[in-house]
Amino acid sequence: MDELTELERMCAEVAPASPHALAVGRGRLLAATRTSTTRTPLRWPRIAVTGALALSMAVALIAVNVTGETPNQPSAVAAAAILDRAAEAAETKPDPTPRDDQFVYVKEARWSGAPGSTSHPYTNERWESVNGSHAGLRIEHGKRAVIPPPKPGEYHIVPIRYTELRTLPTDPDELLVYLRNLPAADSDERVAGYLAGLLANPVLPSDLRPAAYRALAKVPGTRVLQDVLDVTDRRGLGIAWEPGSEFGGSEMVLILDPHTFAYLGTRHTYVEDVGRDGIAKGDKIVDWAAQLAVGVTDTAGAQP
Repeated sequence: MDELTELERMCAEVAPASPHALAVGRGRLLAATRTSTTRTPLRWPRIAVTGALALSMAVALIAVNVTGETPNQPSAVAAAAILDRAAEAAETKPDPTPRDDQFVYVKEARWSGAPGSTSHPYTNERWESVNGSHAGLRIEHGKRAVIPPPKPGEYHIVPIRYTELRTLPTDPDELLVYLRNLPAADSDERVAGYLAGLLANPVLPSDLRPAAYRALAKVPGTRVLQDVLDVTDRRGLGIAWEPGSEFGGSEMVLILDPHTFAYLGTRHTYVEDVGRDGIAKGDKIVDWAAQLAVGVTDTAGAQP
């Protein structure tokens, strides 16, 4: 028996892959075309496909419906591939590890209002005590304000203080179980929002950020938005989901750098349900937040 006949016999014994398995494999293969410091890029004949172009092609190809699957399944595969790359990037370049007596620093650009508003984004800077034992500092609109230490019994549904973040699970599945047991975690959309809140922290324990990205990839309903702008007009990849009907048909978008997969910020579009500061009830509102700089300092007010 020659080699070609033997190869045909071996291939005939293998059952054909399901459409879903093909989509998953396609997502992994196309995601692998993105170059990194730890992987050897795929070399395509005659054309070198690298960088943001490769990822854009992957997203575009995966977004095409596969026979036998619902339209949102390939988008979920693309979102999972991007979030996995974000997790790998966070593992390669982890957040700094602060001491308990230090401060976590972040500089942000923010904007909130109705689409078409002529107002401009503003920046703020914050220094928050790592263990909550010291007063922090906030500079917003040029005004300085002290951030007092937390009061006894004060807490957030999802921890935001670094010493509390260190206690969270760093396995993606265990992190999801933890979040689903929090108050009001009554939907996948709410859990996705909790994960977005975690990822918005400027400094996370080294294993927690990769776990949060991989946990978000497991939440049903995520999809990819290409060429999304953040509030400073930086272009990125968007991971979007619907926060739920109680928010009036709103949309949350996590924005990642298309080259490094680093966290850039968020965009939240919703319908105002109360009315405030010149915004009428029923107005469509967009809340933007973009991280410009993060770090760790010894004192509040110092630059990292």
